[in-house]
Amino acid sequence: MTELPWTPDFDVWPIDHHAGRLQHTGEALEVTWSDGQTSQHHVLLLRENSPDGATIHPKAREMCISPNGIVADVAITGAGILDSGAVEVRFSDGTTSAYHPGWLRGTAWFGEEEPAPPILWRGEDLMEPLTFNGPEALENPRVFLQWLEALRDYGVARLRGLPQQDGLLEEIVTRIGPVRESNFGRQYVLEIKDDPDSQAFTPDKLLQHIDMPTRETPHGLQFLYTRSNTATGGEGIYVDAFQVAEDMREEEPEHFHSLVTDVWEYSNRARRSDYRASGPVVETDAKGSITGVRYNTFLRAPLKAPLEVQARAYKAYRAFCARAQDPRYEMVFRYEPGDLLAFDNRRALHGRAGYDAKGGTRLIEGIYSDRDDLHSRIRTLKRQFRAEAEQEAQS
Repeated sequence: MTELPWTPDFDVWPIDHHAGRLQHTGEALEVTWSDGQTSQHHVLLLRENSPDGATIHPKAREMCISPNGIVADVAITGAGILDSGAVEVRFSDGTTSAYHPGWLRGTAWFGEEEPAPPILWRGEDLMEPLTFNGPEALENPRVFLQWLEALRDYGVARLRGLPQQDGLLEEIVTRIGPVRESNFGRQYVLEIKDDPDSQAFTPDKLLQHIDMPTRETPHGLQFLYTRSNTATGGEGIYVDAFQVAEDMREEEPEHFHSLVTDVWEYSNRARRSDYRASGPVVETDAKGSITGVRYNTFLRAPLKAPLEVQARAYKAYRAFCARAQDPRYEMVFRYEPGDLLAFDNRRALHGRAGYDAKGGTRLIEGIYSDRDDLHSRIRTLKRQFRAEAEQEAQS
């Protein structure tokens, strides 16, 4: 067999190292690779990822069988390396499977893998969002990827110089993933309303906040496309809430503990909808890494908690608020026509200076999406570039 087997996914797995010596017990396969590293693969992991049509659907690349569809006492009975470099494994249930060496190496355990942490910032150090040429990003997928990676890493990134074109905002956002609608509709326009259902539709100053804290899972991404802006004032004010929280973890640990443990409820105050959700101000994962914030001073509901909890929770909230409004943390910039600003709504607090509603025009379109779509698009673009590189190497 000289052709490499397909893999139980659609990714592209480069072969940077070749399988060398194989050893096996009934329970596991051990592979020694060409760089000297070894990896161990459990029999059930290998068997349920067998690239055969009965186990993995060849088109959907999803498992076709229940985990219990594999006999509990299945064992590895033999292993070898094929001419293609694939690793062949024989099982006691009669199945013989060949595994792509890139996939086998890429899915192996070589110790704890820590994802790259977000790049934290204060406004005094990062005065404007990382900015990319808009037309170039739309033409060149590698520049588009750079914009997406900046959004992922910094929580805010900008395209500049886009043409004034109806529907362009949604076209760009759907290149990343589906639009996530809200009670403001599929798309909204930041303009003054006679009967506003949010302070965003007034010319008044807006304190830094996230949108949709009233949802079980707040919308992950927000995109603002400036069509025109000749009004005086109205500068965007952004704060890296992850940086604020990390500073509080180090400098105000009692307040930080309250922020990650005490639960606040948020409710929108609209006449025609009534969304409510609750959670701590700072969300963390099992390792204590910050994963999101739920912070909005004007949509908080009264705190229902024992008096001692109210006392500490309000002190912590006020301490967080003081930092969020501290100029050291604030990134302040003007929205220019042709700008498309993208930001992580669960990380980058956004606010606005008040503006003169009679002093010019101001039209900004907005759309929401989700973080999952951002990460998926980054991965698929990188997969595309790996495939292109592999094709070039073979040609």
